[in-house]
Parts: sequence; C-alpha cells; structure tokens
Amino acid sequence: MDAPVRYSILGTVRATRGDTELELGPPKRMALLALLLLRAPGPLTLSEAVDILWDDDPPPSAANVVHRHIGALRRALEPELRSRTMAAHLLRAADGYRLLVDTSTSDLLRFRDLHAQAQLAVKAGAPKKGAQDFIEALGLWHGPTVAAGTYVAQHPLFTSVGHEYVATAKEAADVVLTSAPALTEEVLTALRRAVACHPFDEALHSRIIAALAATGRQAEALQQFESIRHTLAKELGVEPGPGLRAAQQHLLRHRAVRVEDGPAPPTGPAARPAQLPAAHQPFAGRRKALSQCLELLPLEGEENPLTTTVAICGMAGVGKTTLALHWAHLVAARFPDGQIHVDLQGHHASRPPLDPTVAMTEVLGALGARPDPVPASTTELGSLYRRTLAGRRLLIVLDDAHDCEHVRPLLPGTPGCLTIVTSRRRLEGLAVTDNARLLPLPAMTGQEGLELLEHRLGADRIRGARTTAEEIVDLCGGLPLALAVVSARALMHPHFPLGALAQHLRDNQDSLVAFSSHDARTDPRSVFSRSYDTLSSGAAALFRLLSLHPSQDITLPAATSLSCTHPRATREYMAELVDRNMIVEQTPGRYACHTLLRSYAAELGRSVDGKEILAEARARMFEHYLHSADAATTLLAPHNSDVVLPPPRVGVRPQRFDDRADAARWIVAERYVLPVLIQDVSHCPQVDTFRRQLTAALEMCVESPVP
Repeated sequence: MDAPVRYSILGTVRATRGDTELELGPPKRMALLALLLLRAPGPLTLSEAVDILWDDDPPPSAANVVHRHIGALRRALEPELRSRTMAAHLLRAADGYRLLVDTSTSDLLRFRDLHAQAQLAVKAGAPKKGAQDFIEALGLWHGPTVAAGTYVAQHPLFTSVGHEYVATAKEAADVVLTSAPALTEEVLTALRRAVACHPFDEALHSRIIAALAATGRQAEALQQFESIRHTLAKELGVEPGPGLRAAQQHLLRHRAVRVEDGPAPPTGPAARPAQLPAAHQPFAGRRKALSQCLELLPLEGEENPLTTTVAICGMAGVGKTTLALHWAHLVAARFPDGQIHVDLQGHHASRPPLDPTVAMTEVLGALGARPDPVPASTTELGSLYRRTLAGRRLLIVLDDAHDCEHVRPLLPGTPGCLTIVTSRRRLEGLAVTDNARLLPLPAMTGQEGLELLEHRLGADRIRGARTTAEEIVDLCGGLPLALAVVSARALMHPHFPLGALAQHLRDNQDSLVAFSSHDARTDPRSVFSRSYDTLSSGAAALFRLLSLHPSQDITLPAATSLSCTHPRATREYMAELVDRNMIVEQTPGRYACHTLLRSYAAELGRSVDGKEILAEARARMFEHYLHSADAATTLLAPHNSDVVLPPPRVGVRPQRFDDRADAARWIVAERYVLPVLIQDVSHCPQVDTFRRQLTAALEMCVESPVP
C-alpha cells in the first residue's frame, strides 16, 4: 500500500500500484475516472459528470449513480480506507471531486509538463534539450485517442486533449529537423501516429515529407505527397494547400542529406532555430487574409528576394496571432536558416512591454551568438544584431508590438528574410520608414464565424441549429475571441441547446457579462482594458461616450457635439482611437466601433462618468441632430418648416451645409440614424414641447425630397 498509484489516460484508462493493475470496474466508472484525470488537479463538478456520462437525458438517479461510482473508486484506490474524510486520493470538496495527482502520477500532467519544458528550452536557445523533451512527451502516448476503451472517448472534451498530441508532434518535428537530426526517426514515428488519426491534416504530411527527405528517402517522400494529394482530391475534392505544395517543391529542388547517427552539430553561428509556437487550432476562415499574406511573399526560387516586413494590425481579440502563426508554419520551409518567435508583450496582462534590447539579445541567443558580455550601448548591440543576421534567410515573428519604435530595432536588413509583426496599433510609421506591408485584420464575416463555430462544436451541432448559430456569430460581432469563449461554454454543456446560449447573449447585449471569465488572456473585458489603458484621458472620455450614439457609425461633427470638445481636439482623439483599432474609419469621415467594444464603452461610461454626465452628453447628441436636420430642411424645403428651435446648448456644433446638394448628401448618409432618433426621442431630457419640435424637425428631414 506504500507504492503510489499511477494513472494513465493517454490510451486505455488504467490505474496501477507498483506492478499491480487496479480493477476499475464497468465502463461508466472508467469514464468517470477519465474525467477526474482530465480535470485534475482541478475539480470535476457533479453536474459536469452527469452531463458527460449520459448522452441522452440523465435519469433521476444519475447523481446517486455518480456518488456510488466515486465510492467504488475510493475503495479500489484505498481498500483499507475507513472514512471518506480520511481519503488521500479522491477527495470530496465544495466545488466537486478532486483526484490528487501530479506530474509523477498522471501521464497527462507529465506530458503537458514535458511539453512546456521543451518550449522553454527552445526559447532559451537550447533546441537539442527541447527536442529530447518533445520526444519524451510524445512517447507517453499509447493510443490514438484519450480515454480509449470508454464510451466517452469521442466527447469534445477528450478529443480536444487528443489534439494536443498532434500539435506537439508538429512542434517536435520543427525542432528536430533543424536542431536535433539524430531524433528524426522518433519524430517520424510520432508524425505517422498523428496522421493516422488526422488523415487530412496537411501540416502533418508536410512534416512527414520533410522528415523522410532528411533521412535520404526522397522516393518515399514523393510517394507520401502523391498519396495525400490523391486522398484530398478523392475525399474532399480539393488540391493540396500552399504549405504542402511548398514541401513538395522544397523536396524537388534540394537533394536530401542522410542524417548520420551521432551527436547533433554544436550550437554556434550556424544554429538554425525553430521557435514557432504551435499554430492555433482550429484555424478557420480567413481565406482572403491568408491569400493576401501569401501574395506578399517573393516568388520561390527568386535569386535576389527583398526583405519583407508585414504588419498584421487589428483590434484586441481579432485573431492576429492566430493568422500570423498559421501563415508562418505554412511558409517555414522557405526560410532555411530558421524561424524565430519573440513575444514583445506590448499589451500583456501582467508584464511590461519587452525592451527591444532584451528582444535583440534573445534573437542573438537563438542564432548561437548570444553576446557575453552584452554590449554596453544600444548602438553596439544593434550593430552586432545586424551583422549576425546578415546573409541569413530567416522567418521572424514579432508578436504584440506596442508601437513602431518597439519593432524598428528588430527588423532585419538582409535580403530574403520575412518579418511578421502583430499589433493592436496601425503601425503606419513602419510603412513609411521600412516599406512594411500593412494588413488590417477585420472581424470575421458571418460565413467565417460559422466555420469557426463548426470547427469547435462539430458540424452536427451546427447543422441542427444553423439559424441560431448565425445569430450567435452576429451577437459576437464576428470576433474570434468571443466566438472561442462562447464555443467553450457550449462544449462545457453539450446537452444545452444553442438557443439558450443565444438568449443569454441577447439578454446581456449592453455589457460583456456573457463573455466574462477569470482568465485574463480570454476575458474580453480584461483584453479590451489593455488597449483602453493606453489612451489619453481625452480619447478615453470620447470612447466611453461613443456608446451613447444610436448607430454603429458616427461622423466627426457628431462626435464633437457628443463629447463637448473643440473639433481639432475631437479629430485628434478619433485619430488616437483609430490608431489603436478601437474604432475604424469605414468611409471618409465616418467612424464605426465594434459591437463588443461599444458594450465595453457602455460599461465604462456607467462606472466612470455617472448618470448626469451621460444624460448631458445624450442631450447634446439629440440637439446636434435636431439642429443639423433643421438646417438641412431649411435648404431643401424652406416653405415646409414652421418649427422654431431654441439655441443649442453649449458644446453642440451642428452640421453646416454649403448648398442643397450638401444637405441632401447628409440626409442620405444619416438615413439610418435619423429614424432611430425619432423612435428614441423619449430619452431626450427635455420638456414635451422640445420633444415635439425634435420629432417634427427630424420627420421633416427624413421625408424631404432629395434633389
């Protein structure tokens, strides 16, 4: 009884004490143990256990059945246990049941620990150590799926864990093929096991082709390509994607070099880093954006390719890093001197932006040229940085830049390099000084959002509630972060109809309550706050008030009246918000704010500004449109107006028109805003007489003929 109990979930569920395998009982009890292991070291709630263990509606006795299975598992783990209060393995807590395991007793926790160690080793410039940790982690898997042998094996909670094996196999292949060739056969075995469960994953096939070529098996590598090409055409009716094509072309152009047994080459100036984190899965939609990315690259085989810098810019949560990493993995083979990833922490939840000198030192270390000691001046370090990068064809991902100056020192000047920058800022300065290509990334289209939901929740669940799924995408504003959060909630409650989730989103449209969580990386309120906190006080105040506007878009004059600021100051504040992608200029002079950012602004307004300030701003907005509409109708239908308006309050700057055509254009542009104002006029904090004047003027403006 002194020997620890060790648990296996990476394959058939097992529990052993020393050399003795414990009898776990019937399949439902094994499935319950699998759930406990999956949630460990956290709790498994009773409601979650009931939801997952019964596909159909659970019987009234479901909770009692779970309790009985828990008791039976305790007796199997601790036969001599007299009271559950003395249990040392399976505990009852207020938040559910907890199985006490750690990396020494759970193969899943050990796998994740090794995976994290491998990533840290690679990032620290020790790719050989990282490769060994990757291979050891992959060796812990003994079956194609998590919880094989139980009937819940295909539940999304388990299959999502199974995807960790695939992602780790890809990471391991990238490191092994560039830095630890002696382990190529081991990683090839892992890749083949992964592709057996994911036969259409082109990234896996690309790495298998590269591994075969690295061991001198060119014919087998070409056969691998032809096999997957034929499978894609027959089963899906598509041709290989750019990543798989790139692997084939690389194979055809270069002669494979057989890897000899023995120690890997020493790390030095010729080190080839492979630091790309695993690509975010699932990757859905973004075909247009990805096509634009691929078009920015020079043609393969070009003798004198230029240095290419691409800045992917967009609002928080829009998927910039996801797109950057997916693109980087697709084209990694085109950069033979390695791939480098640097998290610049421009908007990190708890850490300040990474100093460019620290980032330069990290890159130098990855290339085997870490300076010792570090040059005393930034100029000397920059000179060493440029000399080290000279002549290399590198792929560099600079993730989450704070601003242009955060990036400039890190841009390579050597031809043939690709630098992918992501930032919440627009980074227009890089286009001016460094000829960077700017790629603004908008929210997903409705179809892209549906594709993302389908990838995360499964086609069957979306097919049965497509209209509701479309509404969920709309309520999330097509924001990938919000869609991912909602998908996770749906996976946690697989028996809940999507309609209940949509209703929850509808009920909380004026706030972010429906998306809140305790994870600073995934909670939209926390994510948005890191952009808001960088604003000047004037821009922050204007952002909060924008939520009062009845339409998604607003003009500069309307924003000036709403905020009670000088037009020049309003223009500067709007430009600041545009630069941080908190609003976008959709057409010249008209600005729009994403629906979830509007909800965030509304929350801030209620907590920061208070009722009086918001009421005054709302009154200014109504008066702005009232006097603007009156000026337009005076030009368009001067004989039809008998409304005499009082002077506008301080801060209101109505629209002015040069002629009838100018007034008509304004009416056309505001044709969606004016009717909403008429319907919403009851909120105007004025006497009934003024409300009648507002209604009459706006109705006349809407009905006036446009010349």
